[in-house]
Amino acid sequence: MKRIAVAAIVGIALTACGTPATPQSADQVASVSASVKSPRTFRVVSSGDLLLHERLWTQAKTDGKNGKWNFYPQLADIAPITTTADLALCHLETPLAQLGGHYTGYPVFNSPPQIVDAVKQLGFDMCDQTSNHSFDAGSHGIKRTLDDLDKAGIAHTGTYRSQAESQQPLVMTVHTAQGDVKVGIIAFTYGFNGFPYPGGHKWLANQISVKKIVAAARASRAAGAEVVIAKLHWGSEYTNYPNSYQTSIAKKLAASGLINLIDGDHTHSVQPIQKIGNMWVIYSHGNLDAAQREPTTIKSEGVVTRWTFTETSAGTFSISQVEYAPTLITDNFPVRVLDVNKALHTGKWVSTTKPRLQKALARTSKTITSMGATVHLLQSW
Repeated sequence: MKRIAVAAIVGIALTACGTPATPQSADQVASVSASVKSPRTFRVVSSGDLLLHERLWTQAKTDGKNGKWNFYPQLADIAPITTTADLALCHLETPLAQLGGHYTGYPVFNSPPQIVDAVKQLGFDMCDQTSNHSFDAGSHGIKRTLDDLDKAGIAHTGTYRSQAESQQPLVMTVHTAQGDVKVGIIAFTYGFNGFPYPGGHKWLANQISVKKIVAAARASRAAGAEVVIAKLHWGSEYTNYPNSYQTSIAKKLAASGLINLIDGDHTHSVQPIQKIGNMWVIYSHGNLDAAQREPTTIKSEGVVTRWTFTETSAGTFSISQVEYAPTLITDNFPVRVLDVNKALHTGKWVSTTKPRLQKALARTSKTITSMGATVHLLQSW
């Protein structure tokens, strides 16, 4: 993990030769003891779909140098949020092609692998490709995607290269000043656009069922996870409210008591945040980066969320603060994903307009809070 803090140590330290270190004062010992007893806390950032249409490739070519494509400038405006997270999660909607290979866009994607460099530079620690497009490039596409993420040191789950890999829970270690926290991440999708499982291998990708999600969460807990985040690809496209399928699943997962947060995507539109018992859910983050070419609609809007987890007196974790940052994908060149609130505050809105940003802020804020969640507008400047 990229953010490592050294935990305080209580007691009398010894030098290499066994002699006592300099004695500590009573105040120093009390201070150290207090820090050890303080609750562990950490922040998770999550985001929406990386959906790589051809227009985004064109921008990456323009932003690159010496023939090398560069997707990072499109997304750099959110870097102050993603790079400062203790754990940052992204969703790569589409499989990756070989470098220089045959890239394709909608409806059957085979995407430029240069996006991985941007994902890494943005500070994302984990990125799944569990979506309705998981099988667009067959099992070879899954393998290429996961190999590229591995090379960049980015964790993944939900799609797999082997049956043995599919049976290994993803449990990530988050370092805090108060001690490490083990976070389990699971990922499932509603379906695969009619594509059958390549070779009939059902272990290649996780498909949503309450029974399977609960079993995966239980396996994460058994592997040491103190927090479990479920990334779910679901919902009706281009809608600002969850459907009955989503709300029914969310209620059942909340009742299991095994999941802290449902991290939703797929709809290409922002959907609300809700608290159900002790579990939180964002039904959909919308698009993070895409080019669906409807600059005035919800398809150009997204949200980045930040979740503060705090240890309780019982040693478990609850979400103590929820923040959101509305985003807007500009349609005019240069294509940029803007942190809406920051752009309005700084006056730097590149290739869009102030009224469009104001519309995105108002619409996204109304949607996010429409199911009664107590959330806060994130300030990243």
